[in-house]
Amino acid sequence: MRVTERCDERLCAVCACDDAYAMQAGVPGNASREKSLADSEKQHARLSIVVPVYNGAPYIQNCLENLEKQTFRDWQAIFVNDGSTDDTKETLERIVTPHARCHVIHKANGGTAQTRNAGLEIVDSPYVTFMDVDDELDPRMYEILVDLMDRTEADMGVCGYYFKVERDDAEPYLEEKNYPGCILRGRDAIREKLVELWDRDMLYNVWNKIYRMDLIRKKGIQYRDGHIYTEDRVFNRAYLENCGSIALTDQCLYYYVRERTGSTSEKYREDYFDIRHKEYIEFQTHFKAMDVWDECAREYVSREFIERTAGCIENIFHAENKLSGKEKRARITQIIAHPDVMEAGKHARCRSRMMGILTFPIKMRWTWLTCVLYQAVYLVRKSNPSLFHKLKSKR
Repeated sequence: MRVTERCDERLCAVCACDDAYAMQAGVPGNASREKSLADSEKQHARLSIVVPVYNGAPYIQNCLENLEKQTFRDWQAIFVNDGSTDDTKETLERIVTPHARCHVIHKANGGTAQTRNAGLEIVDSPYVTFMDVDDELDPRMYEILVDLMDRTEADMGVCGYYFKVERDDAEPYLEEKNYPGCILRGRDAIREKLVELWDRDMLYNVWNKIYRMDLIRKKGIQYRDGHIYTEDRVFNRAYLENCGSIALTDQCLYYYVRERTGSTSEKYREDYFDIRHKEYIEFQTHFKAMDVWDECAREYVSREFIERTAGCIENIFHAENKLSGKEKRARITQIIAHPDVMEAGKHARCRSRMMGILTFPIKMRWTWLTCVLYQAVYLVRKSNPSLFHKLKSKR
């Protein structure tokens, strides 16, 4: 992660310098400064950061350090333990609970949607954002985004981000995702750029955004339970359908760490296609609700569904899948013969030759070739995740 230079002495009172350096400048160090903030600041911060944690004990210290390094200081963090079975509870109580700017909530296991909703329930700040416990932040992230929200009075602030592939058996890999800085004021301006923003991966996630709590409460916007992989998109679609303005900066300020051992993205799921098919239907509903259901929106939704279907087929070859070879082929035949897969194939226009090749046997309903190709794709992902994501980024 990028780091900033040690700050100027004049700024030590408001940023996360170490105690010794702060004392040289004649201002209180972290320990005394954090103590002076006391519990009253917990309740009146301008920005709340909701951090769901499930079996995330190894990452809690680094997460807190990322927050402490923020140049923006008027924040509170709400860590929500989702019934972890490791030592997350004890680690949170030892490291996070004593922190003047942090709350800790423990709840029974219920998934990411329930966990983030539990955090939202106690937010009393004007702005809210979300962070995954194992991700990383640019030290300037919240200063830049809060300033963007203040200056533009937008309902949503958005920054660029990095996909970071980080595994013990591979070199770290960064993939940049951003969009030119701009302000979209009014529903017409949002509608004009909506498909492009989704297509550029700016709207898929919640952690590269700041939201207004008054809008969330007024419209009763929550995470919808029962969604795996897609809970961010469900929340953002609901927010966008009630949003009057969006401010974007092209700066990449968040590091989303992919492919950690045991992460959701690398597990086998028997219902993976059902999840992606439901998402396909709900994206159609979203664009129609936004009055943007034209050929451009249809092509985007169709292309996303075909490419997600490709991911579902690759997942069938996961080592955790105990189906026989015959059963795997039967499942793939069932998927590529699905009416919505065939309909999406008519409208999808893949952007790269690679994806054109990979989706061709799906569109043609050639089971044997589909099996051969996607078993190879899974082997690449397993043996060289950095290469896999480099290729995926060119799709």
